[in-house]
Amino acid sequence: MPKDSIGGDDSVVSIELGVSRRKLMKQMASVGMVGGLTGLAGCSSLRESDSETEDVTTDSNSVTESGNASSQSSGSGAALPDFQRVPLTPPPTADEIDFANPPDPEREVAFVTHNATNQVFQPAIAMMNDAMNRFGWTGEFVGPTGNNQSRQVEIMNTKADTLSKGDVMATTVLDANSYLDPVKKAVDKGVAVTQWNTTVSEWDYKTMVSEFGYPLPYIGQEHYPAGNATGVTAYEKAEELLDDDSYVVLPTTGVPGHPALKARNDGIRNALSQHDNVEVLELLDVSTDVSQAINRVDTKYRSNPDINIILGSGFWGPTAGGRLVENENLSSSEMIVGGFDYVSDVLNGIQNGSITFTIGQNFPAQGFVPLSLAYRWLTAVSRCVISSPGPRSSTNRTSASHGSEPRGTRN
Repeated sequence: MPKDSIGGDDSVVSIELGVSRRKLMKQMASVGMVGGLTGLAGCSSLRESDSETEDVTTDSNSVTESGNASSQSSGSGAALPDFQRVPLTPPPTADEIDFANPPDPEREVAFVTHNATNQVFQPAIAMMNDAMNRFGWTGEFVGPTGNNQSRQVEIMNTKADTLSKGDVMATTVLDANSYLDPVKKAVDKGVAVTQWNTTVSEWDYKTMVSEFGYPLPYIGQEHYPAGNATGVTAYEKAEELLDDDSYVVLPTTGVPGHPALKARNDGIRNALSQHDNVEVLELLDVSTDVSQAINRVDTKYRSNPDINIILGSGFWGPTAGGRLVENENLSSSEMIVGGFDYVSDVLNGIQNGSITFTIGQNFPAQGFVPLSLAYRWLTAVSRCVISSPGPRSSTNRTSASHGSEPRGTRN
């Protein structure tokens, strides 16, 4: 692994990109990011059916292929947003991509994240690497160890200083204000900037045009609809499997205040509020440490044994819920466990029956598409054929139930 270009201290992880897949895997293993890619390689066996979409009917709420609610139950929640649940499709492999004769001069790329050691990013890192090989670019995946927004912003400022015109920065965005200065600095230098995985609603089309001169594309999940999909799926599973006719739901988060996780939890609560036989408890912070999460979920369950649904806005909650099911020898008629992500603990829990379902994201696209868009932008700039930006469009694809994945790209 190359020496960290940010400062060489242990608070930053830097993974060199544009290298062989073997070297990339060695780098990820050296920082403890193991299991995610191998989990994805075998998760096609978790698909519920071979159909591309399914019509799903709940108690009194018919959800069509597009995810629109055709009628509402007597609960008090807001109308469900559009979402779509599709079965899991395994990501492409490096063997399917032709790396011969890269079409573009070498450029430097900085993929910056708020947490460089989060194992869910492994498929994205692999496809970042493939994209750089495809275009003949080099760069790094870089960010703090653990969730650290202020440290990420420092890294972005350093990268904005060192990148040159025609280089690329792809970054997660966790709030509306602190990310403005480093992004403006990069844009003003002629760096192509894209957002991936996490953005904020305040950075809408009008705001980005005002701040940066054009909208920055975002490649990632629409988190509020994804949360609604989680709540809808949990209710369906409860109606199908639980012996009880009323439900007590424990929602969990690993990072309080994280905009994506908050939006997911808001969506979960909204979907479940459609039904009068559901009580949603106060959000439980389980932390991002799995052992802590297991202890906190266990403690909460012992103080409230009526809990029969445990949901997470990341993998920490369902991992802990699955361990509770195993330790207490609970059956599928006694506890529903669901949440997000395709990490090994969650996939293994689905396979052994301790976890009921999961929601995924298209991490391969989050790694590859930002660079594809940057390539198209830089090619347009070099040919002087830039068009005025059109109105923002959005497509949301949210997947649930034993894998699958929400995809959304906003331009």
